Amino acid sequence: MEKQLTSEEVPVSLFSRVLTMPGLDCFNIITLGLRLMFHTSVEVIKSIVFICCGRNTTTRLMGKPGLMNKFIHQVISSNDVKLVKNAMNMTINDVLFGMVQAGLYDICIKDMAISTSRKSLDEICLHGVVFFNLRPNRNIEDLANMMAKGSKCRWGNSIGFALIPLWLKSEENILEYLRQAKTTMDRKKHSLEPLFFYGLIKLTVEAFGVPALKSLVMRMFGTTMMMFSNVVGPEEEISLFGHHISYNAANILGAPQTLYISIQSYVNKVIINVGVDIDVIPDLHHLCHLMIKALHAMKSASVERSSRDLEV
Repeated sequence: MEKQLTSEEVPVSLFSRVLTMPGLDCFNIITLGLRLMFHTSVEVIKSIVFICCGRNTTTRLMGKPGLMNKFIHQVISSNDVKLVKNAMNMTINDVLFGMVQAGLYDICIKDMAISTSRKSLDEICLHGVVFFNLRPNRNIEDLANMMAKGSKCRWGNSIGFALIPLWLKSEENILEYLRQAKTTMDRKKHSLEPLFFYGLIKLTVEAFGVPALKSLVMRMFGTTMMMFSNVVGPEEEISLFGHHISYNAANILGAPQTLYISIQSYVNKVIINVGVDIDVIPDLHHLCHLMIKALHAMKSASVERSSRDLEV
């Protein structure tokens, strides 16, 4: 499967690679640096203001911390995701995040009848947390290479995150959810917000200890509705003690959000793992159905769009 969200280059490594491109003059370097500084300043300030002063406006969709008490998973074909990705000229991450937003709109706004007026719908403000892989080398290293003397391979997790506003608005064109997902993710990937929050968490635990870290994390994540991650899995089929593994599904327990969506690839499959507080979203199977239904609608719409472009 192609690169996904937690495996894409976060801005710091992307910027480093751009600087080494042949033919890049001083003016372009300065321009890229200014863009990076601007996007970082804007996104970090917006996130800090939301963490300190804001809260999702729809409290009905906010669960109680640690009450994520139901988990399910669905397996879909990666070919459907790649078809939409190629037709729309965007990344797999954009497609998956757009699919999630479209499904959340249907379950949270339509089915749960949060509001009936278009004006009220446009005022709904929900946020999620998206994780980024901060490793310069995104490949899985052999254990022997990691243990070799002088190895530059880093041990342990190196994960940052960014706060993402969720686009839960009525759209006649299903592809608009994809465009909004791409716009939002591009803005985050061209900033150092994931690196900033990684450094903030590391500094907090080293300077003030675990209790302070717990308070900080609860404050950061407790103001959001959803946690989202997307991980690249094995590209070849594997077995364990002679038993063939069809797929793998992992999730998290005890998160302060209402909803946790973890997507992982395995060969030609995409596994959607969902955990939820059933007091807020009681029908978890219906939520997964709506997300997959949105993906199929995006597939049909993107194919039709590509056909029209070819005719022109």
